[in-house]
Amino acid sequence: MNTQTPDDAEPTLPLLRQERENVVDFGGLCPLHYAPMHYPTEVELYEPSFDPHSAALHENSRQPAATVQVKVPLPCGHFNIWRPLHDRRAPVAARLARFFVGSPALQRDGRVVSPNNSTWDSRISYSSADDEYYENGHVLPVINGWKHGTLTARSLFRKVEHDWMMTYLAPEQGNSHQQPLAVWRFNYAESRRAVERFHAILGFSLFAESAAVEWCVRPLSSRRFRRIPIHVLTPEEAKYFSEIDSVDSGESHADDSLEQRAHIIEQYCGQILAYRGPSSEYNDYVVHSVPALAADLTKYVEGEYGFELAVSFVPASEGPDAWQKAQVARQSLHHPISGRMREGEDALSRCGLDFRIKLREDIVVPPVSVELTRALTATAPEQRLCMDGPGCNFTICVRDPENTVGSLQPPIGAHEHVLRAGSEYFAALLESDMAESSSKQVELDGMPYGPVRSAIYFLYADSVPREESMDLNDWIVLLDVASRLSIPRLHQLSQARILGEVVPDTLAALQGSSAEGSYKVPAAYPDLETIELLQGVAADTGAHDLAQALDRLVAYYPIEVCENRIRSSPVGEFDPLPPHHIGTHDHDPGTRFAAGRAQGLFGRGPFGHHDFDLEGGDPHGPVQVPLMAGPVIHPEIAPGFAHAGGNHRGIHDGGILGRLLGNWRLTNIPNNGHADPPAPQPGPVPNIPHATHAHMPPPESDSESD
Repeated sequence: MNTQTPDDAEPTLPLLRQERENVVDFGGLCPLHYAPMHYPTEVELYEPSFDPHSAALHENSRQPAATVQVKVPLPCGHFNIWRPLHDRRAPVAARLARFFVGSPALQRDGRVVSPNNSTWDSRISYSSADDEYYENGHVLPVINGWKHGTLTARSLFRKVEHDWMMTYLAPEQGNSHQQPLAVWRFNYAESRRAVERFHAILGFSLFAESAAVEWCVRPLSSRRFRRIPIHVLTPEEAKYFSEIDSVDSGESHADDSLEQRAHIIEQYCGQILAYRGPSSEYNDYVVHSVPALAADLTKYVEGEYGFELAVSFVPASEGPDAWQKAQVARQSLHHPISGRMREGEDALSRCGLDFRIKLREDIVVPPVSVELTRALTATAPEQRLCMDGPGCNFTICVRDPENTVGSLQPPIGAHEHVLRAGSEYFAALLESDMAESSSKQVELDGMPYGPVRSAIYFLYADSVPREESMDLNDWIVLLDVASRLSIPRLHQLSQARILGEVVPDTLAALQGSSAEGSYKVPAAYPDLETIELLQGVAADTGAHDLAQALDRLVAYYPIEVCENRIRSSPVGEFDPLPPHHIGTHDHDPGTRFAAGRAQGLFGRGPFGHHDFDLEGGDPHGPVQVPLMAGPVIHPEIAPGFAHAGGNHRGIHDGGILGRLLGNWRLTNIPNNGHADPPAPQPGPVPNIPHATHAHMPPPESDSESD
């Protein structure tokens, strides 16, 4: 087993090693859609709720009525394209509060929220003992079934060993034509919040030297996967990790044990730590990942809106039960998560897979510095100082080249200690031996008077005068002034406002009363000419955060268009190819993909790069059939769908599927997420009903479509 993989090593699996044609190319990883099953073990944590105290009776009405404020938690992103992700600030539905009695997450008003001191904004955990996914540390399942929580998976199954009381994910027995694979996808572009940190518990076990598990990661803006190295700890290193029960540490750890442990973790940052377990009569070779130790994978996805994480298996080449020598998410059946409400997040530490993401805004505006706050209240704590006010001992004169009437530019009075605390430029000037330091006066040549005055005013009031009337050009000039005067908070604020002036033309705001606030979704492609101009401004003013945010905006826009079109398709699973294009209906999405690609019916992704016309052409372009697994699409015209070969487009043309499928419609599936959920019944969980694939005769005329 290779334990010292270089950072740029390519994955072994050809499907992961190939380079994508563009950022919306799924590269053969056919996304699978699973509708919520509505079983008692699967709940909706963040359903809409209302505040009864906000109810207001309607007057002058014959019927009693009331208006209440409905709180709709807006998603901060999406998990595997279809499932919304909520950050930790979103309160759990009120009807589920009874499950959290005694939990520290339960507030006095009955709402369930995650602790404010939590390190992570978004967290997804999978327990193989329960075969359930959990979100944000809440011990209530959001997804039932390991495969239902993946973007795509093949040739894997959940193995339960009742004799050893263990469970894990392993390759299917007897499968030799497909290498086992599972992929998870996270995308936070909807909230325009980038990944600041990403830690993950990627539990695995190997019981043969020829077996292997390979983890790979790909930022959504990248076209290649990168392999995550695995480092097997030496016995000397392993003794500093108390999580490893089988390692004999001998004497008690020295006082510097924590320091040594931190040094090892820092040394192998970006790698998954594992250790050699003791051999037994059944297995001579045993390697386990360090339990409950999250690997720091930030360097692979930092500054990105989203990423994909993949795991591939290499079963052992010889020996009995070679298929189960490589395992992922191995967990004891004696320690399930389900029902551990009072333990809270402590129970989730036993999960074999745990993805933890810390998010940040596109441009972070720092708070007012402690030094500046002290300077403003040094003389009179109950009264803040003001510009041009009493006690000013420093004068700023501005020579604006565009102004010809000097009397309209009076000198700006300020306090020396305020300028020193709020501006790095003035701090360096006042600490130098220059004449301005002793005369307490400075002349700023070639700078606009108004923005300079606004910048000094910002130091005192922490606001920009007439901010609501400022346009993009005004903020660009103020950004230049903040850069030249080295006022960090104003510099960041100007970058954020410039991005906000550009974004409304690109993104439509969704307002809500939830704890998340206002999130945004794509509406129109960015003006590339404006983006290029602003990137030049960012380079000239040192606005690195603005430059990176603009790059993300351009890179992730086609990805968001692609995902939004998939999510906005009519509910139901559908085949990427009509039955008459393939001899027999193959239920393997990978086989269907290969067949469709061989016949040139669609590209390697649900939408090709031609679907994004940057020069004002047809916005729909040569769209291609989305890749989703599901039942057969029958040749029957559905109401509202465009006829095959029709040229009209409108609200009732069936949307994108109407243009894609013509006179094909989706097969209705019983209990596929729209029917009322079945009442909870005792006993085992029922099986999912299967759809029938009886072919319908084609319509005789177009009139039958109405």
